[in-house]
Amino acid sequence: MMRRIAVCLALLVVGAPVWAQETESPPATGGSGGPMDPSKMGPWTRKPANEAKVKKELEAFFKEEEAVMKKRDVQAALARIDFPFFWVTDDSKGVPKSETNDRQKMEVVMKDMFEQTPADTQMANKPNITVLSDSLATYTNDFTMTTGGKTYRGKNSGLVVKRDGQWKWKAMYEAGWGDIPPPAVGGSGMPEGHEKPKQ
Repeated sequence: MMRRIAVCLALLVVGAPVWAQETESPPATGGSGGPMDPSKMGPWTRKPANEAKVKKELEAFFKEEEAVMKKRDVQAALARIDFPFFWVTDDSKGVPKSETNDRQKMEVVMKDMFEQTPADTQMANKPNITVLSDSLATYTNDFTMTTGGKTYRGKNSGLVVKRDGQWKWKAMYEAGWGDIPPPAVGGSGMPEGHEKPKQ
């Protein structure tokens, strides 16, 4: 499903300039058979009402995530995810890996993650947020993880969505977790770079 949606979005993005030029005969909708009206759909119709406000909401969302992770509250963490959750990483050979996780799988992954995380671990995030609409945003995050007297720096990115008035994680992309053996239900690596690093 996610791949199908991504292909559709890519086609829309590629096709957008063509629609703008062919104003006399835009492509058909495929539904009623009538012409598509670009003025009624697309990113130009979903511009955020207040982009600065959305960014502040998301900055607060990231801060709240740090607190949830520090408490190791599995249920609180799960409540902040819009399922299904899409996860992409790669392994030490550079082979990309991805999977879609439901709530049950993510619960196993998070419990495993919290068990492996040293008690002294501290996380700090510096997200660079791109607001797509009042309910969609992407980010690139520079984070640091301090544990055992050492500091590790990493980068991840992803997608967050606003569902029923609450921002939630929808997808995350972070390199380097592809060699980790999956938990019992088949989940992949640790979603926020929180697993205990190899010394």
